[in-house]
Amino acid sequence: MYYQGSPGAFSEAAILSHWPHAKAKGFETFALTFQALLDDPNAVGLLPIENAYRGPVYDVLDLLTASAPLSIWAEAVQPVELALMAYGHQDLSRLRRVRSHPQALMQSQKFCQEHGLTVEVALDTAGSAKELLENPREDTGAIASPRAAEIYGLSIVRTGIQDHPDNRTRFWLLSQKQLTIESPLGLTKTSGVVDLPDEPGSLVAYLQEFQKAGINLSKVESRPRPGAPFAYRFWIDAVGTVDALNAAWSAGASHAEWSRRFGTYPVLSQ
Repeated sequence: MYYQGSPGAFSEAAILSHWPHAKAKGFETFALTFQALLDDPNAVGLLPIENAYRGPVYDVLDLLTASAPLSIWAEAVQPVELALMAYGHQDLSRLRRVRSHPQALMQSQKFCQEHGLTVEVALDTAGSAKELLENPREDTGAIASPRAAEIYGLSIVRTGIQDHPDNRTRFWLLSQKQLTIESPLGLTKTSGVVDLPDEPGSLVAYLQEFQKAGINLSKVESRPRPGAPFAYRFWIDAVGTVDALNAAWSAGASHAEWSRRFGTYPVLSQ
């Protein structure tokens, strides 16, 4: 199963939590992960889409929007515990800077600010731990999972440095091939993006189709529309039965200039 990052990344942890027998393979960037999924019709990947407190991973949403053969087949949520690690010591006072993925840096802002740590962006959390092993500096730390510290032989300086104790991230399971998965929670969602006419009431008319079908809209967010400056498309997440979701999406399409539905899929964890 494909993911973005190095061994010890939270995406890998989500794979091992929900599919413990899967063989996980990491790629350096989201773009490379998507390309691998497009190159192999039988490949399956797990990509982060949103953190509970720091919001969406827009790179993944935009890449999925442009990757027509890929669909969402399940959603999984993974708890995210962040640890500060160093090479060869556990002394916080010796650290001046810290490296990690932008999402992890945002999720540990308070800790970094309180301790005067200068933040530096890395491609992924586990990757920052790997970089520290390969290029050790006494004054530089990494923020990643506790497992990453174990994998790369680093010393944990502090654990649980995330701003919120219940920090977690949701992931989408993506593939070109059809996957049959059931939700242990009995929850089904649909997700997609839609371009609506730039006129009064167009968004209201679209959303009312979901209300008529008894659908709970769990997310409605505007995104820049490519090729149309200061025009917007909308990202929709909705929860309901398969029949109701299908009916609402079909009815909504009559109000849209363009739309792409990513899939109707089970929710495996929350």
